[in-house]
Amino acid sequence: MSEKVEVVKTKEMEELEKKFAMLVQTGRIDNLIDLLAVVSDNIEMTTAPMVEKMVGTVDNLATAGFVTENAIRYAKREIKNNETPSLFGLLKLLKDEETRKGLAFVLYLTKGIGKQI
Repeated sequence: MSEKVEVVKTKEMEELEKKFAMLVQTGRIDNLIDLLAVVSDNIEMTTAPMVEKMVGTVDNLATAGFVTENAIRYAKREIKNNETPSLFGLLKLLKDEETRKGLAFVLYLTKGIGKQI
């Protein structure tokens, strides 16, 4: 003797059924399945060294952003608190070791970019 089971659909289940029907009818469900397969493949191919390298890259980008933001804040504060230096005043800035380090960094950065092109 078989018993009949009646499933009572909630409003949410009916809405979900309509959405899935639309995905199937338009063929978009295949795109979603393909996307999930790609994500799954990437998860399987991801190795610990690859993750470490990605984390290191993100960390380096965050550090570069932090250093740049601090340098910009410092420069804005100095410009606000001091008058615009004359040409001789700019040359006097070169006496400062930190100024020379920053300038050397920019020049080496420019050199590095030039080697890449």
